[in-house]
Amino acid sequence: MTATDPGIDYNPYAFALHDDPYVTYKRLRDEAPAHWNPELNFWTLSRFGDVLEAFRDFETFSSAGGVALEARRPVSHRPGEFHQMIEMDPPDHTAFRKLVSRVFTGRRVAAMEDEVRGIVNHYIDTIIEAGRGDVVLDVTGPFPMDVICSVLGIPPESRDELRANADQVLVREDGSMEIPQAALDGMFGMVQYFIDDLAGRRGGPSEGLIGDLLELEVDGRALTEEELLGFCILFVIAGHETTTKMVANTLELLSRHPDQLAAVIADPDLVPGTIEEVLRFHNSTQYMHRTLTKDIEMHGRQMKAGDSVLLLIGAANHDEREFGPTAEEFDVHRTPDRHLGFGYGAHFCLGAALARMEGKVAIEEFLRRMPDYEVDHDAKVRFHSSNVTGWTNLPIRFTPGPRQG
Repeated sequence: MTATDPGIDYNPYAFALHDDPYVTYKRLRDEAPAHWNPELNFWTLSRFGDVLEAFRDFETFSSAGGVALEARRPVSHRPGEFHQMIEMDPPDHTAFRKLVSRVFTGRRVAAMEDEVRGIVNHYIDTIIEAGRGDVVLDVTGPFPMDVICSVLGIPPESRDELRANADQVLVREDGSMEIPQAALDGMFGMVQYFIDDLAGRRGGPSEGLIGDLLELEVDGRALTEEELLGFCILFVIAGHETTTKMVANTLELLSRHPDQLAAVIADPDLVPGTIEEVLRFHNSTQYMHRTLTKDIEMHGRQMKAGDSVLLLIGAANHDEREFGPTAEEFDVHRTPDRHLGFGYGAHFCLGAALARMEGKVAIEEFLRRMPDYEVDHDAKVRFHSSNVTGWTNLPIRFTPGPRQG
């Protein structure tokens, strides 16, 4: 029987944890850096160095058993089995990523900045004259899906359907690791959409990244139908939810640090660094799940092959061993050499450049057009998921302004 850690209760599904997980994270780092949860049967690693090394060591900490705790399964590499890229280990992951990276380039992302700015301002226009609105419902919820659909080549008339399904996928119930029916329905809806979409693109001209991937072949290898389907679903979920949460988290944090908000408004060059500090301080993705492929010992604990391990990104990014005595403070002037907001190593987020650009553009336009915004902190509503943190509602007031469109 695995020993437990008395007095430390870390349950990523408990809504009470979501308001402030960082007190628990600190206890884990200091008292139980390799912590076992006997009720839900998983380990946690919480120190920066341990999480960094686990991301590096994909041979021991496998992604092939799923990257979310509620979706874990035995590690398997059977030919033809459906896996998303994020759930592959090298060399399969390396080959897949090489293909996608051939067409999803930094140059492609940079060329989209004006388009993204136009999309963001379109949604700001819907509230700017009223002097009030909801950051998430009116702007940060819809705009990332428009960006993702533009990248993929998905027509505007399909975007509301995809957004509605994606919004359901990560929803969880308090304290339970059971996947609710609404989340399953959302996933099934997306799968069916892309099955139909890919079938309709075969044999004819096709736009966007999906069209490029359908035609792509590198070193004699093309993407399989299952790989294409998995990539599209991953791209929509990861690109939509994490950016939605990241931008809203930034605005909420700045509203609680008025001196720093004033500094960023006065010097827009601080915006990229502010995004990096939000990714460190309150990242929208709090953990990634891995499965051990062999027995190991860490911090005096015996961890067995097949065990689940949560790599606590949120805890690692607050580790004073890496970020010094001010690790628990939000500081837009911080210039950390590294953080784990986008993971590390083989699975470093493929969409990091796009997310950073979207975040930069959105915050620049928010602060340019409504610099005196105030968040109604009494009315904001937290989004609850096991590993994604953010806001379902974030009401704001500001001085009304003119539309741009």
